[in-house]
Amino acid sequence: MKLVFAAISLVAVLLLAGYFYVEELVKDALDSTELPGVEQIPAASRVLSLPSYTGLSPSQIIRPPETFHFPIPYGSEGPITPLFALTTRQSDGSTQQVPPLYPFLCQSLESGLGQPRVDNQQRLGVAVYRENADGSRTNEVIGYSKDCGLPTRLHYFVEDPASANPAKPDFVRFDDQLPTSDAGVSSTAASLWIRMETGTINRFIYVVMMPVGNADQPDAIDKSRWNGKLVYNFKGAVGIGFQQGEARLQRLLRDMKPALEQGFAVVYSTGTETDFHYNVWLQEDTALRLKQQFISRYGKPDYTIGFGDSGGGLQQYLLAQNRPGLIDGGVAIIAYPDMVTQVTYGLDCELLEYYFDHLATDRDFWRNPQHRSLVEGLSYTNDFQPGVVDYLSWAASLMRLEWPVIPAGTTECAHSWRGISASVNNPRFNTHYPRYSTAVNAATDWNHWQDLRQVYGTDAQGYGLLPSDNRGVQYGLNAWKNGLISAAQFFDLNRKIGGWKPQPEMQQAHLWLASNDDSWRRFSPYGEHNMTHEGHLMSLAPRSTGSRKAAKAAWLSGNVFSGKLDIPLIDVRPYQDAKPDMHHSWSAISSRSRIIARNGFNRWQSIWMSEPGYKARWDAFAAMDRWLSERRTGKLARDTIPAYASDRCMNQQGELIASGDDVWDGHWNNHPDGTCTRQMPFFQSSRQAAGDDARATTLMCQRIPVAEAIKSGLYKPLDVTAFAAQLATVFPDGVCDFRLPGLGEQPLPASG
Repeated sequence: MKLVFAAISLVAVLLLAGYFYVEELVKDALDSTELPGVEQIPAASRVLSLPSYTGLSPSQIIRPPETFHFPIPYGSEGPITPLFALTTRQSDGSTQQVPPLYPFLCQSLESGLGQPRVDNQQRLGVAVYRENADGSRTNEVIGYSKDCGLPTRLHYFVEDPASANPAKPDFVRFDDQLPTSDAGVSSTAASLWIRMETGTINRFIYVVMMPVGNADQPDAIDKSRWNGKLVYNFKGAVGIGFQQGEARLQRLLRDMKPALEQGFAVVYSTGTETDFHYNVWLQEDTALRLKQQFISRYGKPDYTIGFGDSGGGLQQYLLAQNRPGLIDGGVAIIAYPDMVTQVTYGLDCELLEYYFDHLATDRDFWRNPQHRSLVEGLSYTNDFQPGVVDYLSWAASLMRLEWPVIPAGTTECAHSWRGISASVNNPRFNTHYPRYSTAVNAATDWNHWQDLRQVYGTDAQGYGLLPSDNRGVQYGLNAWKNGLISAAQFFDLNRKIGGWKPQPEMQQAHLWLASNDDSWRRFSPYGEHNMTHEGHLMSLAPRSTGSRKAAKAAWLSGNVFSGKLDIPLIDVRPYQDAKPDMHHSWSAISSRSRIIARNGFNRWQSIWMSEPGYKARWDAFAAMDRWLSERRTGKLARDTIPAYASDRCMNQQGELIASGDDVWDGHWNNHPDGTCTRQMPFFQSSRQAAGDDARATTLMCQRIPVAEAIKSGLYKPLDVTAFAAQLATVFPDGVCDFRLPGLGEQPLPASG
């Protein structure tokens, strides 16, 4: 007993020490006293009873003519109101303009580009301060900025030869003019000078980078080092809107240095970085205008290559589908097919993890991460390395006099998808809350559904409608059918798992300082108080309920990748399933499955995967450049994937393991596993583990009565006759039949 007490005391001391360390760490991260925040928002920011989108697919819509005269003059602001992204359409041809999204946090100061321009005196947006002659800010407020406009201006950068880390160089910056020879810059005629233009388009910060010669002048561009080609850098990450986004200029230069050294020009906008929002219409609107700015000032490029990670990869799939010609080819790095079909299983993660840890009858069985993977579908590892969230959870449990749950390993759900339920789905949760006033925080629905309200629609209270749910989902069905879990485990899981509460009923996340929660003892990464069971055992916990209209709108508006792809695209990624990383390998197969299901063939997409330790992105970039160049000169047919760009897998040194049309074959296309599939096997999602196919496009399933499901052979080879009554009790509204199209799923126009 003394040994147990001593062990508990030691754990408590360690966790409390970790608590105080994390407290200071998080407080430092949230300390934004030097940066102005949003004080007020326009009165008409909330839109009630907005209808869901029912108009044509964006690939069928003729965009309106440009109303802004490009290029933006130096010293002037670019357009504020998007050209078409705020228009929602109906099937009868009617349209409705939706107000711009507010609050909108200006982030030009963090970007090193100074304060935004004043656009009002009504305290809307962020405060703008009078500046001294040296550019430092005083405490005198001269006005406010709600739309964050910046003047277009020039900067010049050259790599600093004194950089401490050559692999992560620093760049010296000069504003407005190339420096004179006596400016103290250690450079030569061969130095790579980057002309950078910055400003705002559609309220977002844009950046144009071009390698130039020493003779460059603001109005006399030295294009001697430009190869005539353009890269659109989409970057990536996850964001839900309400901010301008930070343009990290040094990082942009470092990331794109290989392209700049080859003579490529590069464009980028915070409005097309998914770290700041996932509104694909607004991304397209902004990208089109940024390209127009580039063409008007620098000339039309031979072709444009898309380049970006994660969300920056899925943008290339969606923009190619929705707006052919915006990019001519793409390098989609660790990409997903789209966002909304990832959120569907992402919202399952915390429901499942909470069930396994707290509600399951057979918790010893579910403690094994491999067993969890049978239901979650996603990858797992037995090598558990606790992180900040784990230490906080354990400390909070001990202070509640509860013994903490210590995992035997970890899953991709817990390791990588933790937090998605709060950031995407919870209208009360906002990690940037210190940058917004108390009134603004309380008046705003901080989630993805609100950011895309002109697509999904809103209810009578103004909450965004949800395009997905989990009604009828038989979690772990395939594992039960294959004898990997018992009937008792299957029914226990599906009775207790529940779903997420409706938006109006949701409360602030219990993520302590990250969510401005007033009690750290409530810390919980699951969000169980926002689940339908509120963290308690129920005989039958209600499931989430979504909107069929919103699901249909997600398809019609082009927010779901349907498989429509008319440009060359290399889906390139290191194999990270063993970590387990959220950028799982089966995303590439999901995209491929959609392409083939839609067209019957694949003419455009290649899948490149490498063993951990090697990143093949620039190899893929070189292949894409060659691919587009040979198409442009007529050396290569338009619908041909050249051998140097074909499907492949590589080892840790980047050496080819195998290539060819069959290397990624597997269960997903009913073929024997290919060489690369055997080397780098795929996992899946919770919905596929419940019966969905490799496309993973079902947002809301069609349900059929249990009796009909049994009769139709849905449970084969399992004989469930003895369980019919129990199935009908657990699924009174029927079970998902993934053999049928999902509710709201829409066939889109054929590829060209």
